[in-house]
Amino acid sequence: MQPGRAPLNTMLRFAIPSKGSGYDASLALLESCGLRVVRANPRQYTALLRGLPDTEVLLHRPADIVEKVAEGSIDIGITGYDLVAEQRGDDENLLTVFDDLGFWRVELVFAVPQGWVDVSGWQDLADLAVELRGRGRRLRIATKYPETVRRFCYRQGINYFELVDSQGATEAAPSLGYADIIADITETGTAIRDNRLKIVGGPILRSQGALVGSRRTLRGDEGKLALVRQLLDLLEARRRGRLFYSLTANLMGESLEAVGRQVTARVQLAGLQGPTIAPVWSKFAADGAGPQWYAVNVVVPQDELLPAVEHLRSIGAVSVSTLQVQHVFRAESEAFTRLRAALE
Repeated sequence: MQPGRAPLNTMLRFAIPSKGSGYDASLALLESCGLRVVRANPRQYTALLRGLPDTEVLLHRPADIVEKVAEGSIDIGITGYDLVAEQRGDDENLLTVFDDLGFWRVELVFAVPQGWVDVSGWQDLADLAVELRGRGRRLRIATKYPETVRRFCYRQGINYFELVDSQGATEAAPSLGYADIIADITETGTAIRDNRLKIVGGPILRSQGALVGSRRTLRGDEGKLALVRQLLDLLEARRRGRLFYSLTANLMGESLEAVGRQVTARVQLAGLQGPTIAPVWSKFAADGAGPQWYAVNVVVPQDELLPAVEHLRSIGAVSVSTLQVQHVFRAESEAFTRLRAALE
């Protein structure tokens, strides 16, 4: 074993999608957290994660990531929430650590031929299923998500249907004649429209990138949990940081206390806990003589950026500068706290 390396069984096995938009978005998210996936060869399916020690990155198909996390051959992994919902079932060993990583957004929807002008919602599909049953057959639905679609149909009163497995171009199923309608994921709806279909009803499921963990391998393994905690801390802090801006401004005042009272006159614009205020040694005043300038720093949510700038201007601030916050850490990682509770 190399000096400074953990024993093999304490290495954290972290899977990400092997290609496509999921791979690109996963890399971008990790890099924004200061973590970099390093592959010795682009054809290799293993990599290192710079910035998080004792972690091996494995590249797999998103559907395989769900299966391998559930069985315990992978500790944690990034995949699509649609696949988690489809494959999870009652498996208590598959834990959803983050259900929304902020990318890979798609919707699972029903789509029917555009010529079905009388079908526009789920109740219409339920009525159609009853009508077809009277003719001696069932409504045929082509989908890659049989479990999710079956559960949804029964909840919506669509009781007479047949699911047709479709692992290829699902949108073509109605035109090829082996299904009446489809239930498939879409990002923009373009492929559905190109195949002369239309979406009916709302989304069956909204999906996005998710982080899943294995109860089998994480429970009781403090070494792996320590690494997971670091990863979750970074992911949470980065996602939280994107929603905040740091403002710095100079303004003149009688005293630090007087400036503090002015800034906090509007509490909602005065920062997370309050402003940071410090004297400025003015380069225009000899020996620091003359009016006293103060530097004020506040961190505000993105939607309060302009109101905060206007508030600082209204009390005499000049040269207001802003920076988007990279990370906002809290006292504890909320996701890790939830994970701990789920494991115990």
